[in-house]
Parts: sequence; structure tokens; C-alpha cells
Amino acid sequence: MTLHVGLIHYGLDRQTGGIGRYTAELAAALAQQGAAVHPLWAGPRPEGAQGVALPGAYLLPGLLTVGQAGIAWQARRLGLDLVHDPTGAMPLLLARTPRVLTIHDAIPYIYPQTSTRLDWLIYRLWLPLAVRAASAVITVSQHSRDDILTHLPIEPERVVAIPEAADRRFRPVPPAEVEPVLRQYGLERPYILYVGALESRKNLPRLLEAYARLRAWSDRWRLVIVGARKWKSSPIFATVQALGLEPHVTFTGYVADEHLPALYSGADLFAFPSLYEGFGLPVLEAMACGTPVLTANTSSLPEVAGDAALLVDPTDVAQITDAMRLALSQPALAAELRARGLARAAQFTWQRTARETIAVYERVLAGNDE
Repeated sequence: MTLHVGLIHYGLDRQTGGIGRYTAELAAALAQQGAAVHPLWAGPRPEGAQGVALPGAYLLPGLLTVGQAGIAWQARRLGLDLVHDPTGAMPLLLARTPRVLTIHDAIPYIYPQTSTRLDWLIYRLWLPLAVRAASAVITVSQHSRDDILTHLPIEPERVVAIPEAADRRFRPVPPAEVEPVLRQYGLERPYILYVGALESRKNLPRLLEAYARLRAWSDRWRLVIVGARKWKSSPIFATVQALGLEPHVTFTGYVADEHLPALYSGADLFAFPSLYEGFGLPVLEAMACGTPVLTANTSSLPEVAGDAALLVDPTDVAQITDAMRLALSQPALAAELRARGLARAAQFTWQRTARETIAVYERVLAGNDE
């Protein structure tokens, strides 16, 4: 019997972020596994897209309010077996429809100073209610699972960790294909790369300090920072100015997914010393492109990187500098990191994610029938 899943699509018509990418990849992989996926679009449905629109739910406050009634109605109209919400905005009004919720991380609990007021309201007021109503909660790492169990009122057996994966487009890109993309962004090799949002949790001021120290050893490498500016990002740019790094650091802003594999592949090192990640997908993306990776030894990042990256204390600038210098000065080590990274990334696939997600659905439905 075909499983009919309502999957809430939020923000996919805008610049794709982590949750948007998770939603799109999961939807495609679930369909490949035989599930009938019914996209429930928060806001206008893009032209040519399948699924139905949820009027008035374009922004998160709308999804949390009027969108809930639309979700409940569509679940009944479409005869959905369950609704899966990957945004964290659980449809509480679905009294008769099993609900699965993905909570990607516990950042507003761990680093409240980096969160917006809306994040605070959702995590402090909404999520405690949402997890009580959820049939099951999925998260993306064991570390996030531990944090969710620490901060939210939910039984351990209802929280399952299912990892993400890098899209198949992330692969080693030949130099002839890398160069046109670099020219488009005004870049030249060699460079060190960071990919992610520009926000305080990502620890970019310390990465910049480490890079400034690295330049005292060798000034060959430019630092390329890829990502959109987020809330409270001004200290990042202040650090660049204070260290006199303006001529040596490039901020590309948001980069479309189709250009990222070339940017990863052209880099001599991917540096991602984030303070906290629910998963840390850029680490896998860089590994899948054959780029040596330096990342933090905290939160979920060691769980994702395994033995295929250089792990550092993200609060220790000297340690970040030393690891960067090590990776850039020892070709044999860089080659080993590339090989290990490619093997590590291959262990994570969206098909695996979809299979494990369907297993959660089936368990929820079996329990609902009892």
C-alpha cells in the first residue's frame, strides 16, 4: 500500500538554506522509495510545482497561525496518512492525523544570544507544546538528539536521529570546470574556503584571527567566505577591518547551489570551526568534492566528520592556525584527508535518509492503529 505523506514546504521559493535543502532532498528521496509525497506549500506554490498552497502561510508567523488550519483541511481532503513538518512549526490542529516533526538543532537553547526573538518564542513557547503533540520527532544527529532530550519534554523513544547527506551534485569538479565559476565571482586560486551563514555561532571572527596569523607564515592563500549575512553579523566585518584583512578576504554573499561544487573543488582547504551545528552539512559537501576539511571538535561535527577531517577546539585561535598550516604545508596529509573525506561522504546518502524516515512513518502508523 502506498504511503501518502504531506510534507510542508517552507521557504523553498527563496534562497535555499539548510531546512529548505533538507526538505527538497527528502521529498525527492521519499518519492524514489515509493512514497506518495504531497507538498504543502507555505505561501504561493511555484509555477509548475506539484502540491497545494497554504494561503496566508508565506512567513513563519503565518504558518504558525492560519497555516495550521490549512494543513488540517488539506490532510483531510487529500486523505494523508501523516504530515511531516521539517520546519519545526508543528501543525497542532491535526487532531486526527499522525504528525512527524523534524527539529534540526537546539541552538536557541545552547546559544540564546545568537537567536532572534522569533526563534526564542518558537523554542520556548511553541516547541514544548509541539513535541507533546508529535507522534515522533526526527533530528539530524545524535548530538542534537541529546540536546533535544535535555531541553524539551519528550520521551527518548519518540526522538530518532537520522543523518542528512550531500546532494549527488557535490563531487570533485575538474579544473577546467572550476575556473569559469571562479572568474564569475572574481576569485583566483589558491584559497581557503568557508561556506555557511554569516552569524556569530559560526565563529568567523576566530577564523579570521587564525587566518591573519597564518599570513605571518605564508601569504599565498586568500580566504573566501561564502554565505548570506544573518542577524548580528556586523562583528565579522569589524574583525576584518581591525585585522587589516580587507585586501585578502572575499565575501561572495549567497551562492547558488549549482556553483558550490566548483568552489569547494577549487579550494586547498575547507575551514569550518563552527561553535555549534545540528549536523554541519557543508563538511560533507566539501568532503564529497575531495576538499581537505578542518572543522570543530564540538557539537555534531565530529560525528559527521569521523576520522576524515582535522578537528580543532573552535575557541583556540592558535590551534585553528596550526591545523590550517599543517594541512596546507603537507601534501601527503592533504591527499589523505581528500581520500578519507570522499569515503566518509559516500557513507551518507539521501536514500538512506529516506529509508530511515519511512521506517519512522511506519512505526508511527503502526502505533496509531493499535
